[in-house]
Amino acid sequence: MLGQRNSISEKAGFLSSSITKCRGRPLCLPSNWTIGRVTTGGCPYNGIEMSFIAFIMGAISILISSSLQAASKAPTPLRVAYSSISGSAIVPWIAVDKGLFAKYDLDVELIYVAGSQAMQSLLSGTTQIGIQGIEPVFRVNAHGADTVMILGLVTKPPFSIIVRPEIKDFRELRGKPMGITRYGSSTDLLLRLTLDKWGLKPETDVPILQMGGVPPILAGMQSKKIFGGPLSLPTLARAKQEGYRELADVADLVPDYQVAGVVTRRAFLRQNTDAVRGFIKAIAEATATFRNDPGYVKKVMRERLKIDDPLVIEETQKNYPRYMPNVPYPSRAGIAVIKGFLERTEPALRQLAIDDQIDIQAVRELEQSGFFNSLSRAR
Repeated sequence: MLGQRNSISEKAGFLSSSITKCRGRPLCLPSNWTIGRVTTGGCPYNGIEMSFIAFIMGAISILISSSLQAASKAPTPLRVAYSSISGSAIVPWIAVDKGLFAKYDLDVELIYVAGSQAMQSLLSGTTQIGIQGIEPVFRVNAHGADTVMILGLVTKPPFSIIVRPEIKDFRELRGKPMGITRYGSSTDLLLRLTLDKWGLKPETDVPILQMGGVPPILAGMQSKKIFGGPLSLPTLARAKQEGYRELADVADLVPDYQVAGVVTRRAFLRQNTDAVRGFIKAIAEATATFRNDPGYVKKVMRERLKIDDPLVIEETQKNYPRYMPNVPYPSRAGIAVIKGFLERTEPALRQLAIDDQIDIQAVRELEQSGFFNSLSRAR
């Protein structure tokens, strides 16, 4: 930025010194300069009147002032929490490393905050945006908060129920503890929905333990603390390689589910419309990179998620994008599934309307402008 300021100042000095006084006449311009359709003839006096030169000098002053203001404009700082070490975490890291946030004048700091704690960081002001599920949005809004999901990043469940090799059938899970990231998270609700469909009562028939994240669920199976849990890529691919058994692809049992999205507060959205719009555009471009640039996904997974296994990387890049929509609206059908399940034990949520938990204005405007189609055409 300092170099840009110096460059502007040097140009201003050159312009000032180039306008010379000659023979007692009004100021004149150096020869062979073109202004509009007039080419100056240099000294002696070339016929350009002082008033016109004054106009030119004023215009130059305005241009210099505007350039200095643009040069001094700082990017908007944003602290963003992502709540899961999974495929959804790859997207914002692509946007950071590829300079997509910077492209839209954003200085983004990514912070890993596991499970539903990501919502607490948003409410406390520690972060301004979260990449997380819709469940905590319902819960805090039922108590008067103003959180809202503005983009649906993952709208189908990318989880499988993975168990230790000795478990051959879901009926064998009775009495055996299963792991989730944290209570109230997507892994929690998806496991409970799956057990419900199998005729097993969560907590009563199958104990549920918090493990703190998706990779720790696999670690819990390795240590025999738990017998299984919902895993997503890339941890899912690693578990399969190690011989753990896939009991079910959750997407077959629960086809619509709003897994992860971009969440903020309505107050922040109102006051930072341009920053939020830029964030959405950067995430959309990063999602396109996820789909179309395996080499870059490999780089991010190695450097940011510390995953080196080429087979895990390949399976993640190949399969995870199928859970992500081309136009990233939050899934109303998926949100309805979540709301209906939560209402069983949390009656305060019944008063909440789905449309009050989402704001699709920015995504709709970008869709209408052709932005998302342009990303598809650029493949």
